[in-house]
Amino acid sequence: MRFVALLIFSGLIFTVAARAEPTSEADLLRHIEILASDAFEGRKPGTAGENKTVNYIASQWSAAGLQAAGEQGSWYTPVALAERTPESYRMFVIDSNRGNTVRLPQDEIILRGRDSSFRQLNMPLVLAGYADDGSGGADVPVAGKLVFLPRNPPEDETGLPDYRDRKLQLIRNGAVGVITIIEDEGLWPRYFRAFQHGATALADPENHAELEGAISYDQFRKLLRPSGRDAERLLLESGGFAAIALGMTADAVVETSVRNYVSHNVIGKIPGSDPQSGALLFLGHWDHFGICRSEDPDDPERDRICNGAVDNASGISLLIETARRLAADRPERDIYFLATTAEEKGLLGARAFVQAPPVALDNFVAVFNADTVALSDKRKQIAVVGLGETILDGDIEIVAAQEGREIDRSGKADAYLRRQDGYVFLERDIPAYMITSAFADEERLTTFINGPYHDVSDEVNDSLLLAGAAADADFHVALGRYFGSTATYPGKATSGGADN
Repeated sequence: MRFVALLIFSGLIFTVAARAEPTSEADLLRHIEILASDAFEGRKPGTAGENKTVNYIASQWSAAGLQAAGEQGSWYTPVALAERTPESYRMFVIDSNRGNTVRLPQDEIILRGRDSSFRQLNMPLVLAGYADDGSGGADVPVAGKLVFLPRNPPEDETGLPDYRDRKLQLIRNGAVGVITIIEDEGLWPRYFRAFQHGATALADPENHAELEGAISYDQFRKLLRPSGRDAERLLLESGGFAAIALGMTADAVVETSVRNYVSHNVIGKIPGSDPQSGALLFLGHWDHFGICRSEDPDDPERDRICNGAVDNASGISLLIETARRLAADRPERDIYFLATTAEEKGLLGARAFVQAPPVALDNFVAVFNADTVALSDKRKQIAVVGLGETILDGDIEIVAAQEGREIDRSGKADAYLRRQDGYVFLERDIPAYMITSAFADEERLTTFINGPYHDVSDEVNDSLLLAGAAADADFHVALGRYFGSTATYPGKATSGGADN
């Protein structure tokens, strides 16, 4: 039962909702046991496991009293994905001055196409820096050219775009291809294997070059050696130029396996009494890796399913219970709940959401991501991933004080800032945080990352720690009440809460 108290100060009456019944470990475990069961087959996007997962989330939010807020009034918004895996590739580089031709060894470069077949001759080669186009008189246009791009911007320069933004800029400026230079030779084998296994991305073609790939630093240095250019110096200085012609051309023939499919985000909403005051968003990713091991004929009983109990059935369970408690209120602001697909593929569901949100993106006054929460039995300390990135730090501290939670000030959890869905919103200047006791428990987090993380052993067993997650769910309810009210968080007026 929910009680309401009336507080009277100086003739004004304020309605204060009493604290909802605390979230219990059993509340969370009930959902985790279902979402991380073998019946859901590891919740891989584009599978029968996805269908069971998104239907379960929608049914739970519907039972909690949320309204469907997906495409055309449904609970779901489709996310078009494309999986690209290299099949075969050859590249020859011709030195324009000397006329000699070199075939690049296939263990030092790897290529895939946007489409299934790519064939092009005489592509001028360019080395891209991270400066704005047109910042230097010697910079060259990249349209119609094959561009080499260092994986990491220079560390000692500020104001430069990150790698992903720079790559997209080159593609939109007409580069026919972008090949990433992996400067750290020790990382080359890992990047090479990752490319071999394929990659999934949003299917929109404007975000992909016709040709993409990676090259080892050693091979890139060998390419430049005949011209007398110093590869190390150029990469160190790449923050100071936009593009440099290398005096070489390339011929390439590339065959790629391309699989297009559709996955889904799940979106629900608690309608606010004053949607003009903005909106609040809670999110977490529902996807995992599915059947992630090959069948072993010598051991037919061998576990093959990456169930993803901690990552991220636990986060979705937190969102379900948070939604259940907040739906019993009548907030002023609309409160949206989002379960994203393909986070494990590169935050893709979150990226699709910000490209086509159900309301104008700047309506969201705050965003809170729930991911990998079932790792701590501590109810006191919380890590705030995103602390120091937005103007809401003081408000987070107010809620923490009200809830008797202590913020971890070590900053160690910030290593995960770019690896979680909330970062997609920070890129768009929308305040976003991931707040959890799990990331404040460094020892157990490290044990998880070095053990069950992305493995078949991340399943429902005695290693699940839910005391901290239950307290975190209550903290998210407190966040919803604080930021859902203009009395506690006035925020700024937006252009309106009506659907686009």
